[in-house]
Amino acid sequence: MTAVDFEAGARAAGAVAFAIVLDGGGRIRFTGALESFGLGQDIFDWAAFCARLGPADHASLDTALRGDVLDLRVRLIGEAGSVAYVRLLGRRVGEQRFEGLMTPAGLSGEGALRIREEHALANAVAAGEVRAWYQPIIALETGRLAGFEALARWERPGVGVLAPQDFLAMADDLDLLDRISTEVRASAIADLSLWRTMCAGGEGLFVAANATVSELVSSTFADALLDAVRQAELPAGAFKLEIAETEIMRDPDLAASVMARLAEGGIALALDDFGTGYSSLARLEMLPFNVVKIDRYFVRAMAANESAGTVVQSVIQIARHFGMKIVAEGIESVEAEAGLKRMGCDFGQGYRYAGALAPDQALLAVREGIAGRFLPPA
Repeated sequence: MTAVDFEAGARAAGAVAFAIVLDGGGRIRFTGALESFGLGQDIFDWAAFCARLGPADHASLDTALRGDVLDLRVRLIGEAGSVAYVRLLGRRVGEQRFEGLMTPAGLSGEGALRIREEHALANAVAAGEVRAWYQPIIALETGRLAGFEALARWERPGVGVLAPQDFLAMADDLDLLDRISTEVRASAIADLSLWRTMCAGGEGLFVAANATVSELVSSTFADALLDAVRQAELPAGAFKLEIAETEIMRDPDLAASVMARLAEGGIALALDDFGTGYSSLARLEMLPFNVVKIDRYFVRAMAANESAGTVVQSVIQIARHFGMKIVAEGIESVEAEAGLKRMGCDFGQGYRYAGALAPDQALLAVREGIAGRFLPPA
């Protein structure tokens, strides 16, 4: 095939040629009919071109350019805000240069709004706008504040405070979940250390935060968490790591040794959402959990469903048998609180007391020594 034949074929396929130069800040040059891709210029510096991609697409392209062959489908924002899927096909032709073709790969149904939202979230994580808020955990016997669960909230300028269901799925798509979880745990440890130091009666407070099994078994997780707790001078049991039952059952054997090491280092372990997965009691007995959290579904169902109350009572008895403390999530009424207290549940959290509180509101709750029922849920 001659060069003329190739160019004619490329035009017929709606393709344009590209050349990527990675040194000197980087740039990309296109040759061909760019109108169909919504582009109004044929040369972009690298940062400007990458700004036309979603954050996940940029990351995928960055990874692909470390190899010698490029074959990648990405979303491209045009001048007028249109979005199309394109395919970049090329190869390395020098240490810092790639050449190839960009072809249409179908329209994106997500549109420019989705990519703008992805950029907003990625920038928010980098800027510290996604941070720990704190839901109070109450000692049911006394009604006093016992601790908090740290929860991720996006404090988005011009929009307000966004709950996890509004952004965590997108964070997962962008590979940001581990980073968010790490920031939440770090904030929780630092804030707890401050509260225990500056507030009268704060010495007995604890804080809980989540981790996935994939985080737990990573090579750096245990050392980093133990170092953070040690540097904050928190006593044993003051920081509680929550791991969901369904997460544990993905790979309990691999997680067990890491959990044992964390427990030896003074980190308490809480089994989250117990009753929603498929774990066996024999396996749970082999894992060093200190706390069981009863899923909110069972707590909320107790009022209308006698079998739900039986499940809750059974979980409390099982936890007692294993020497664990019990936390009930989703308490929303005086009746649920009283029923759980009669069953012997140790702690409760839910809108009966407060939703997630900003750090300054949590500090106020610590100083008051109560849940802070005057605050609306977030």
